[in-house]
Amino acid sequence: MIKFLFLLFMPTIFVFFGLWLIQNVLVTFVCFYGWMFMILYANNKINVKVALAKKSLYVGTLSGVLCTAAIIGSSILFSGKIFHGESMQAVLQIWGFSGWKVTILAVILIFINPVLEEMYWRVYIQNKVKKRISVLASSVVTSSFYTFYHVFIILPVFVFPFHWISVTGVFSAGLMWAYTRERYSVEASIISHALVDASIMIVYGLYVR
Repeated sequence: MIKFLFLLFMPTIFVFFGLWLIQNVLVTFVCFYGWMFMILYANNKINVKVALAKKSLYVGTLSGVLCTAAIIGSSILFSGKIFHGESMQAVLQIWGFSGWKVTILAVILIFINPVLEEMYWRVYIQNKVKKRISVLASSVVTSSFYTFYHVFIILPVFVFPFHWISVTGVFSAGLMWAYTRERYSVEASIISHALVDASIMIVYGLYVR
């Protein structure tokens, strides 16, 4: 039980430690992704398929595009209300998310983050949880802990009430990817997740950088 609690809480602990205490995004990335990779590698869960089923490709792309449209559309519709560009830039500079590092970090967020997060939460953790409870309940549990550490990322950069709306959006995305993984494949949820992360970087480029 203690080991399982570590699996649930360690990603949040690393984000809190890296962004709120150390205030360094590189340290956060090393700890956060290092933990996920170590756990997945130790349990033989690094096994994403190269050949995708057409349905998985379509579902992943379509859900990702719809989420991308919602994210970019909301940023345009509520421009200047969701976040203040200068304030967000100041926070990101404190964290070290600026200058030449942005390109490297963006590549990690778009190409590495979706793979590790989906394999960790929607495959490894969800498989463990649904041995004890239903698939729906396990999806809620994993999505809740997936959302938990995003709170520490969202709160400093969004203004009220959009930070809580964004947190709700993260939780909803977690449920969607849990369903996508169960109904189709983890590859479909990875594609969708990657498109969402790419849209976030597009918004960053449009309004913050």
